[in-house]
Amino acid sequence: MPTIIRFSTSRLTIYPNEHGTPHFHLEFMDGDRCSVAIETLEILVGVVTPAKKMAEAMKWAAENQALLLAKWEEITR
Repeated sequence: MPTIIRFSTSRLTIYPNEHGTPHFHLEFMDGDRCSVAIETLEILVGVVTPAKKMAEAMKWAAENQALLLAKWEEITR
């Protein structure tokens, strides 16, 4: 599972051989996890509490959606 970027309390990954809606995974040091749609940035699976701990990663994802879609295509082929 390639890590695309690490943040202060989490990492953003895209798993190879995924299918369905293009998405990434956020994995937090405290064990919280979720899958997030790249195009809409909505949580598809998982719960992260408090939600504000996602702010750093979600800000980066919003600024880098084109990069994330390109990485999705590259990694999931």
